Amino acid sequence: MSEPDRTRLAGLGIGPRIVIVFALVFGSMGSLGLLLMRSSLLPTFDRMERDFAQDSAKRVVRVFDQQMAGVSSLNRDWAFWDELYHHMQRPDPVFERSNIGPEAMQSSNLHAILLMDRQHRVAGFGARPFSGGAQPRAEDLAEPLRQRWANSPTELGRTECGLERVAYTLSAVCWTNIVQSNGKGPSMGAVVMARELDARTLETMAQYAGATFTLEQLGANLAPVPPGMTWQLPAFQYLPDNALQVQFAADAIAMQYLLQDLNGKPLSWVRIQMDRKLMAQGQRVIQDVLVQLAVVALATGLVLLLTVHWWLVRPIARLRADLAQISATRHWGQTLVYDRPDEIGALTHGINGLLAVLRQQVEVLETLSSTDALTGIANRRQFDERLDHELVRLGRRAEPFSLLLVDVDHFKLYNDRYGHPEGDSVLRQLGALLRASCRKQDLPARVGGEEFALLLPDTDVAGARAMADKLMRALAALALVHESSPTAPVVTVSIGIASWSELHAEGVAALFAQADKALYAAKNNGRMRACVYGTPEVPRL
Repeated sequence: MSEPDRTRLAGLGIGPRIVIVFALVFGSMGSLGLLLMRSSLLPTFDRMERDFAQDSAKRVVRVFDQQMAGVSSLNRDWAFWDELYHHMQRPDPVFERSNIGPEAMQSSNLHAILLMDRQHRVAGFGARPFSGGAQPRAEDLAEPLRQRWANSPTELGRTECGLERVAYTLSAVCWTNIVQSNGKGPSMGAVVMARELDARTLETMAQYAGATFTLEQLGANLAPVPPGMTWQLPAFQYLPDNALQVQFAADAIAMQYLLQDLNGKPLSWVRIQMDRKLMAQGQRVIQDVLVQLAVVALATGLVLLLTVHWWLVRPIARLRADLAQISATRHWGQTLVYDRPDEIGALTHGINGLLAVLRQQVEVLETLSSTDALTGIANRRQFDERLDHELVRLGRRAEPFSLLLVDVDHFKLYNDRYGHPEGDSVLRQLGALLRASCRKQDLPARVGGEEFALLLPDTDVAGARAMADKLMRALAALALVHESSPTAPVVTVSIGIASWSELHAEGVAALFAQADKALYAAKNNGRMRACVYGTPEVPRL
C-alpha cells in the first residue's frame, strides 16, 4: 500500500475502517459461498437433465423393440401351428387361400407372410400394399434372410426378429422354424412375417414413449451429429446394439441411435433432441442470487461491524451445511428456517427463493411427464400408475371399480375431411368434457391417438353405464359436425365398459382385455353406443 493510501485510510474513523475490512472479508466469503452453491446446484440441474434425456431415449428405442415383440408373438403362434406344419408337408390350396390369400391379408395387421421350406425356397407368400403403395415381393424378404441364415442359422424353437427395408419400406420382420405344436419332429421350414412401421405407427410410438423423435434414412442429405460421448442403454430383446451417441450443447442435448438391418448393416438413424431449459433457468436463478448477496453484503457490513464472527461467519457456515445436506438428499421441498430479522434472514429468504424455484421446476417436469400436452388431462403414464394403485387398493378391500375405454368414431375420416388442427380441437374438447363430467376421485386420461380412458373408483356397472350415457349426451350437446361419419352427422364415441368388484388374478391385462372387448362390440354393433363386458352382447372371455 502506498504512503498516500495509508494517509487516506488513517484519516477514516473506526466505523468506516471496519466497514471496509468487513466488506473485503465478506466479499471473499460471499464469493466462496456462491461458488459452493454453483458447484452443488448446477451439477444437480445438469444431472437431472441428463437422466431425463437418457430415460427418454431409452423409452424411444424400446418402442422399436416392442414393435418387433408384437410381430414375434404372432409369428411364434404360427410356427407351432399343426395345420401349418401339415401344409408344409402337403401343400393345401384351401389353407393357403384362407390364411395368406389376398382377402386374408387385407384383414391382417401384417403386410407380408412368407413360407420357406427347409432348402430356403419360397413355399408360399401373401402380402398387401404398404401405406406408400409399394407391393412387397417374396424375394424382398427371402434374400436378406438367406444371407443371414448362411452366417447364423436359426435355432429350433427360437423366434428371431429384426428391422429391414422391404420394398424400400421400414418394417419389423420376425421368423421361426415351423414345428409341431408339441415342439417335436423335424422343422418343415420357416414362417416369416413383416409389418410396416408407417407414419401413424411411428406417431403412436412417440406418444407411448412420451418423447418426439425423427427417423432418418442413411444416405439422406443430413448433417450428422458431431462426435460426442456414448451412453450404453440397457440390452434389448431384439435390437442388437445398445450404444446411444450423445452431443451436449449449451441449449440442447442431441442424441442418435443407429438401427441395423437383418445382416447388421446400418439402416436408419433415430434422432432425439431435447432443450436444456432447466440449466438455463438455474443460471438465471444463480445470477439473481448473486445480486441479492451483493446487496446483503453491503447492508450487513454497515450493521454488524465488531460482531462479524458471531453474527456472520457462524450463520453462513450453518447455511452452507444445510445447503450441502439439501443438495446431498435432493429434498428440494425443504426450506432454511432462521428466525432472524437481519441480513442473515434476508440471505436465507433469497436461498429459499432459489429452492422454491428449483422445486417448481421439478414439479413442472413431473407434471409434463404425466399430463397429455394436447388435452391437458392425464397421459398414459399417469393413467397406468393410477390404475396399478387402484387395483392394489381393490386387492385390499373389495368394492366396485369400473374402467371405460372411449374411442372417437371415424376419427381418421374426420381428420381427412377437416384437417388435423380441427381433429386436435375435437380431442381437446373431448378431454375438457371428460374432465368436467368426472368426480374428484375419477381419472380421465388420453391413452392413444383418439382413444381415452376413464377410471371410476367406487362405481359399479350401473354407475359406469350412467357415466357413459352422460358422456354421450354431453358430446351430443356439443354437436361437433362430422359430415364424413357413416354413423351420425356429428362426432360420436363408442365406449367399452368393464367393472370389477374384486381383484382378478390376471390384473391389469385382464381388465383392459374386457374393456377392449366391450369397445370392440360397441363398434361392431353400429358405434355411438356403450357396451358392458359380461352382458349378452359382450359375453365373458
